[in-house]
Amino acid sequence: MLVSEIYLKVIALFSKVSNVLLELFYPLHCDGCDVALFEKSHLCQECWGSLKPLAKPFCEICSCKIVADARCPNCADRKLHFVAGVSAFQYDGLMRTLLYRLKYGRDQRLKKVMGELLVPALQDERLQGIFFEAIVPVPLHPRSEREREFNQAQLLACEVALHYQRPLKSLLQCLRPASPQARSDRKKRMEHRKNLFSLRLPQQLSGNYLLVDDVLTTGATLDACAKALLEAGAEGVWAITVAR
Repeated sequence: MLVSEIYLKVIALFSKVSNVLLELFYPLHCDGCDVALFEKSHLCQECWGSLKPLAKPFCEICSCKIVADARCPNCADRKLHFVAGVSAFQYDGLMRTLLYRLKYGRDQRLKKVMGELLVPALQDERLQGIFFEAIVPVPLHPRSEREREFNQAQLLACEVALHYQRPLKSLLQCLRPASPQARSDRKKRMEHRKNLFSLRLPQQLSGNYLLVDDVLTTGATLDACAKALLEAGAEGVWAITVAR
């Protein structure tokens, strides 16, 4: 065995031992309640148990909760441009708190726990067997991104891209900032987001794409993004969010 190979093995062993000692004396802390963690997770069992997974029956297109075999109250009266918007958890309780800390508390460390929280959505049957050309984050308007200092959808999209081993591409741009009225009123929100996004650079797309955002509400934002991708040549667009 070459000296260089022995050296690399020693370095790898030292690194492994160091990591074990660090976890023993300086354990991770739960991102939900700050209790010390001794398992490979970013949330303790109690915090995991407080989350509310999105459970059936829900709309297969927008994931809105429905009564079995009933029309979707959110999207039955309109044609959405994405095939399916898949979400992992209900936007409530601890989930709401974590996303608020990420977006408005600027706590970018939460991207790792968000990667864990996306796993149930990544395993959803609506996303299985699809080859995605790229993972596409929903963009913020430049003014909003300057104020926040980052785009939370971009952080989440990085985790999704790692899962799928597909390229992350910021294909879209947001053309105008959201108005205060559009944030609260459903009708105004949907109207405001029409033609809100376009391709960042003119190009011809092909294949399927996966949009990533933090929360799916009416689906208006994801719908406008999907429309822009389809108009540029995409064959199909799906979407994934942490919460609904």
